[in-house]
Amino acid sequence: MKALITPLLILLCFSAHGQIIRADGQAIIYNQDINDARYRATQQAIKQASLQASASVRSSDTLNNGTLHSNTRVQSAGQASDVKILSEQIFDDILSLTIEADIETEGMCDNGTSNTYRKSVGVTGFALQTPQQATLGALHNIGRELPKSLVDAMNQQGYLRALAATHLSVYPDLINAPTSANNDGSLTDVARIGEELGVQYVVSGVIRDIGEVYPKHPNQKTPLNSLLSWANKEDDQRKFVLDLYIYDGFSGALIFQHRYDETGKWNTKDNNKVGFGSAQFWGLHYGKVVAQALTAMSLDSSDDLNCQPFVANIFRTEGNRIYLNAGALAGIKKGDQFQVFRRYEIFDQLQNAQTQLNNANINVTITQVQPNFAIGELAVEARILNVQQQDVVIAW
Repeated sequence: MKALITPLLILLCFSAHGQIIRADGQAIIYNQDINDARYRATQQAIKQASLQASASVRSSDTLNNGTLHSNTRVQSAGQASDVKILSEQIFDDILSLTIEADIETEGMCDNGTSNTYRKSVGVTGFALQTPQQATLGALHNIGRELPKSLVDAMNQQGYLRALAATHLSVYPDLINAPTSANNDGSLTDVARIGEELGVQYVVSGVIRDIGEVYPKHPNQKTPLNSLLSWANKEDDQRKFVLDLYIYDGFSGALIFQHRYDETGKWNTKDNNKVGFGSAQFWGLHYGKVVAQALTAMSLDSSDDLNCQPFVANIFRTEGNRIYLNAGALAGIKKGDQFQVFRRYEIFDQLQNAQTQLNNANINVTITQVQPNFAIGELAVEARILNVQQQDVVIAW
C-alpha cells in the first residue's frame, strides 16, 4: 500500500516548512476493485490536503513612529509524503477514507504566482446533450440545478468565490463544444459573460450522457439491449458523463477542461418523478455518485486555478484613489499591493475584438477594504498616470 500511495505527488505553490494535514477522500467502487477505489480516494484526499496547505508567504512591512510592524501571512504548498490512511469505510459501493500526509512545500508555481486571494468564478448553465434522457426520473432541471450544486460545492471548499449564472448558456452547438462558434463567426461569449458578471473565470459544461447503461424503455429497446436489460434487471445502471470547461473571463480563452465519467444505480421505480437535486435524488446511489463527481469538480477547479494570478477590475478612479471590484471576501487586506495593467482591445483576422492586458508598471497599495470592494492609492493622481475604469490590477 505504501508503494502505491507515496508516488502521488501534488506540486503546488511556495516553500515553507512541512505540515501534517488530515483530509478526506471518496471514490466509487467499480467491478469490486477496492484497490483501485482506494487509490482514487487517496489521490482526492491528497489534493484536498495540498489545497488546505496551499499558497504562500507574503509579508508587508510598515514604519509607524519609528517602529517596524510586519504583517505576515504564511501558507504552504508542495509535495505530499508519508501518506497514511487513518480510517476507511465502504458504504453503498463508495469507499471513504481519511489520510494524514506531510505536505512539504517546494518551490513556486511554474509561472511564479504566490497569491492567497480567492478568485471569483461564474458558473453558467450546463446543457444536456440528449434532452430525452432526462425523462427517466424527471431530471429536466439538471441543466440549471447541477451547476447550482457545483457553486455550493466550490464555496464549501472555500478556495474559490463562486457565483451562479445558470440562466446563461455558452454553447450554441453542443456537439462541437467547447470550440463551437456563434453566428457572427466569433467563439463563445465567455469574455462578455465574464465582464457582465464581474468575475475572473467562467466555468461551463456539457452533460454528455445520463442515459441507462442497459436501456429498458421502448424508444431505446433493441434485441441486444433487451437481453442485457433482463440479465441485469437487479442492477439498473445509469451513466453520468460531463465535460467541464474553465475559461479566462477577460480573454475568453479556454484554460482547463476535465471529463467526469461515472456510473450509478438508479435504484427507484422508472415512473418515479425524482427531479434533480431533490432529497430523494441525493438518497439514490446515482445521486451519491453525482455528489462525488461534484466534489471532484470543485477540487479540480480549485487546483487548476490555484497557481493562476489574481485579477480585479478597476471600476472607479478619484484623485489618486482607485476602486477595485474585489474586497475582504476575496481575501484582500489593508496594505496589500498590486500591479496595474491596462486593458486594450485588439482585433483578429475576422475583426473580432480580443482583450489584451499590458503591464503599466504602476503599483497600488490598498488603504481601505469593504466586503465586496477595496480602495487603493497611487503615488500620483490616476489621470496623470492614465489609469482608467476597466483597467485591472493583478497579484502574481
